[in-house]
Amino acid sequence: MASAVKLLQLSPTMTEGTVVKWLVKEGDEVESGTPIVEVETDKAVMEQESFEDGKILKIVVPEGEKVAVETLLAVIGEDGEDISELLGGAGSGGDSAPKKQEKKEEKKESPSSSKDKEAPKEEKSTEQRSGERIYVSPLAKKMAREHDLTLTKIKGSGPNGRIIRRDIESAIKRKEAGMEASDTKPISIAEGSAAGAAPAPSGGDTIRVSGMRATIAKRLVESKQLVPHFQISMDVRGEKLLEAVKRVREMGTETKVTVSHFLIKAMGSTLMRHKALRTQWGGDNLHVMEGAHISIAIAIEDGLLTPVMRNVQSKGVVQIATELKEFAAKAKDRKLTGDDLTGGVQTLSNLGMYDVDQFNAIINPPEASILAVGAMQDRPVVEDGQVVAGKVMTLTLSADHRVVDGAVAAEYLRDLRRALEDPMLMLL
Repeated sequence: MASAVKLLQLSPTMTEGTVVKWLVKEGDEVESGTPIVEVETDKAVMEQESFEDGKILKIVVPEGEKVAVETLLAVIGEDGEDISELLGGAGSGGDSAPKKQEKKEEKKESPSSSKDKEAPKEEKSTEQRSGERIYVSPLAKKMAREHDLTLTKIKGSGPNGRIIRRDIESAIKRKEAGMEASDTKPISIAEGSAAGAAPAPSGGDTIRVSGMRATIAKRLVESKQLVPHFQISMDVRGEKLLEAVKRVREMGTETKVTVSHFLIKAMGSTLMRHKALRTQWGGDNLHVMEGAHISIAIAIEDGLLTPVMRNVQSKGVVQIATELKEFAAKAKDRKLTGDDLTGGVQTLSNLGMYDVDQFNAIINPPEASILAVGAMQDRPVVEDGQVVAGKVMTLTLSADHRVVDGAVAAEYLRDLRRALEDPMLMLL
């Protein structure tokens, strides 16, 4: 029996993907576990495998096309099988089945139709908003009922104000943050642009937003809207830290060790003594992570990736340097996996190499904090009542106030500073 190959959710935040390259062609025989297509997600280019044995009877989505998760990509089966039902009646012309099906569903669900039969009864709510009927998708209605949400307080972002899945998801997040469902408008990827903004000037370039950039935009907007950030900063003397880096380099290690690797090590050892900084907000509960899993912000050409180095507390700086080098190579080639990108407890964002003095970073949920690190600089410091030249860098911790209190964050940052100013303390 023919089987549908649908676009899988290859990362936790993935809602859509772009077909980069088909690794098979129509007529090819494949086995279960065979990679058949490369897909660009919001974070990386990943291979999707076949879960069935058989022949590629039809490739539905061409290379370069962006489609939603669960969209039909291809059909696998045996010669002569009728696949018209799987294709939704699509022929072999240029239009793909997902597009035709989408248009068909939009027409069927549109509340603007002149006939009631164009909008199924299950799409309509008997609740009223300002005397008007509320339109809501079956999935959105089910989610609202499960989370005890009032539909009259939710503004729909679908066609003609129809409440759809993303509106309910936004309302759930606002509820978890202690906000009313109607406190803010539904969060969308397009947010951040001023309403009614003037069109781009003539002569400029228009660049299509990549899946990664769109996801970054969406998550940062959600983080700033829903997570109560606060920041604290401390200056760190760096003379002993720079000496430790120098001594490790003199050992002739294969991978070059830098201040960043000592930072990661110090974060790992310090996080194990501060449970609150390893805790994630879960609405009705808090989840404490067992290990010091550090997310490390790596800039690539069209965005930012944060692979997670696990159990840093048990690793030395040379091993950290080696693993980070491997992460950087995988990030550049967009080969990071979903496991590489999830499960962090705190992110390190280091802009010291760009001579940045100090900056505030935005938390990457569900983590409860992010550490922003500026450049190691020559600054005047006071020693024994005398002003002398010193090596100083500024650390700024952004924390989620739902999980971390100010005093707790200050204690963590103070202990982190002590570890960096006396690297031997990282061994404790």
